Amino acid sequence: MPHPTRVLPIAFTGAHGAYSEEAARRHFGGSPSTLTCPDPAETLRAVASGRAGHAVVAVENSITGPFDGVADALFAAEVYVVGEVHLSIRHCLLAAPGAKLDEIAVVTSHPSALAQCRDWLASWGVATRPAHDSAAAAQELATSGDAAFAVLGSRTLATLYGLDVLAEGLSDRPDNKNRFLVFGPKQVVDDDARRSALLLGPLAAPRALKTLRIQLEARGASRARVPFLGSSDGKRFLVEFDHRPGQGIAMAAAVLEGLPHRVLGSWSPPL
Repeated sequence: MPHPTRVLPIAFTGAHGAYSEEAARRHFGGSPSTLTCPDPAETLRAVASGRAGHAVVAVENSITGPFDGVADALFAAEVYVVGEVHLSIRHCLLAAPGAKLDEIAVVTSHPSALAQCRDWLASWGVATRPAHDSAAAAQELATSGDAAFAVLGSRTLATLYGLDVLAEGLSDRPDNKNRFLVFGPKQVVDDDARRSALLLGPLAAPRALKTLRIQLEARGASRARVPFLGSSDGKRFLVEFDHRPGQGIAMAAAVLEGLPHRVLGSWSPPL
């Protein structure tokens, strides 16, 4: 009797209940098996090593901009972009059971989440403490039960870890969103794809970036983000550009001659 095909989990960054896990469920539908990872590098390595079938990684927030560590992670793992997810972010203020709002002295969360609510937190006058991961911070608060601490995170975290919601819908702007890229172990051919990405570098001369943007736009790229994300050494970049359906790979080949690069793939972004 043949063995059933094993369905690999979806890797994401953070503890269970993170926005990245919510993005994974939105993209793949249902309740897929997921694999928690501590950072973008480990998340992508899970796919490259065969421990996960796909990975979902947050790449930018509409208020605070690109997330750190993504470009470095991409240069360390041979994976490909196969999709994109946009997720509206409305943080909740989570506290230990029975804690009161006037008891909270410190709010902790991922630095980006704290920055997305900077004005609200400043008007309240509470201290803040950055955490490596919002979901992990919620996990720690559930264990400690410290009534002086609160966490900014999703309502899902309250349900998962038995925390109280003291406030919700928190953000300094109503259009707060995270954008996630979905990665797989190989390129997917999509004749209708309208967005492409590539890794560029290492570059000795930064002017090559300006030249690349000019060349992409001259060939019809409608949204050339050059660079989009940079690596920690300042010499490697993630580049994205929009184009006519199915033309991304050919467009990249026409402008990248002589530049060190790897094509990450083409996909259709959400409308």
